[in-house]
Amino acid sequence: MPDLDEVFEYRFSPLDPVRGDHIDPPTMAIYETLLTKGPDGRPRPGLATSWQVSDDGLTWLLRVRDGARFHTGRTCDAAAVVEALELCRWGEGFPRQVWYWDPVDNVTARDDTTVVIRLRQPTPRLPVLLWGTHTAVVNARSWGRLGADFGVALADGTGPYRMRSYRPEEVVAERVDARPGAPTVLRWRSVPDEEEREAIAERGTADIVRQVPRLRPDRTAGWSVQRQPENSQFYLALNCADPRFSTALVRRCIDAFVDRDELLQRALAGEGDARRSPVPAADEFAGAYDPREVPPMSRGEAREALRSLGWLPGPDGVLARDGVTMHVETVAQDTEVCRRIAEGLTSALRDVGVALDFRFEELFGPFYRAVEQGPAAFLNKWLWPDAMEAVYGFSRTDCIEPAGGNWQSASCPVVDEAFDDFGRARTDADLRAASAALQRDFMLELPYLPLVSPVETLATGLAVGGLRLTPRTLYPTYEGVVVSR
Repeated sequence: MPDLDEVFEYRFSPLDPVRGDHIDPPTMAIYETLLTKGPDGRPRPGLATSWQVSDDGLTWLLRVRDGARFHTGRTCDAAAVVEALELCRWGEGFPRQVWYWDPVDNVTARDDTTVVIRLRQPTPRLPVLLWGTHTAVVNARSWGRLGADFGVALADGTGPYRMRSYRPEEVVAERVDARPGAPTVLRWRSVPDEEEREAIAERGTADIVRQVPRLRPDRTAGWSVQRQPENSQFYLALNCADPRFSTALVRRCIDAFVDRDELLQRALAGEGDARRSPVPAADEFAGAYDPREVPPMSRGEAREALRSLGWLPGPDGVLARDGVTMHVETVAQDTEVCRRIAEGLTSALRDVGVALDFRFEELFGPFYRAVEQGPAAFLNKWLWPDAMEAVYGFSRTDCIEPAGGNWQSASCPVVDEAFDDFGRARTDADLRAASAALQRDFMLELPYLPLVSPVETLATGLAVGGLRLTPRTLYPTYEGVVVSR
């Protein structure tokens, strides 16, 4: 029996922050990032113990922890960190650096302990990059030697636990060095079925169970249940390269028929956020924007607008124009929540003549490969510590390329300009103002249709201490976890 047994809602992706399709909890135990995000949203030490910023704001110096080593024994000095960051930045030869690296001009090692990051322009958002889990520090030599086996046969980081075994259904890791009270062995199990996870929590046959939103209070004896808004969002993307969806007016018409409150009830039992913004309520910039600034079109206005564009009901009730119909091939992740959202969208839009024909793909890799083929629409969920950077990658024009996530080929110059303004902001007040303007322009153009955001839940046995949900983080870290049994 492992010292700590955790149940997770997805099958595990390979534990590779560079190539991996998703970041799962084991990554938080096996790898480190240079900085971490504190509960106050400010940077704290990670693999970097301290940092300095030049007077002009263009140069950051980060000191790497003395004695840091990868699990295979290689010293993790500044040069090794630079190798890892360059992998995260360019992948396996992307035509542009990955979008969240856009503020960065170059990364070098000044000496064995100092990483130097030079920016294109000053920005207070660099810590967002450095604490992001897709910027976790890997051993670039192991990564290059193992290729696709990295994260499967070996996960070579500097975290407090090293991977013992990997399967999509189960990951096991062991403690690198002893610490009083710390579990020696961690096991994560994949249990995609919601009811099964709830039953595990009720029976007490695991130490930690994630995403059990309907766990009844009268059945949680012996458990501590933490809840917080998750910094994530489900969204419906309409392929802007498809002539049917190339204009913002059509996208706004379809948006008018989406009942987010109904989706929230249907898919998430009312637990979560249904605000009309690409920035969910959990994010630090959510309060900068009032969704009432851009009210939705009324359904009557939307019907009339579609009619004026020539979209008229056909014999089957589906809108058609010049022999083209609103039968819309739509790819979605094959999860219980996505299926419930798909049912709600299908029902709401079919009533007005838009027929979403859903095809469900296994997450994450198969789904991403499917949307890269350019279907007419797709239903996706992003999960990111900081919403502005996530929305950037999923909607900005120059993120249509492979290093971005704009698979729907949206090109909205006014939204691009709003992102530029956010990138140029220097103070917290300027960032909030730029974020408010970005959210407003986004909802006018709708590069994609934001839908709903869930509540994150974490049930832990009373013997487990030190595992706490932190606002706007993906998962808790395991360095401070203790087990009292």
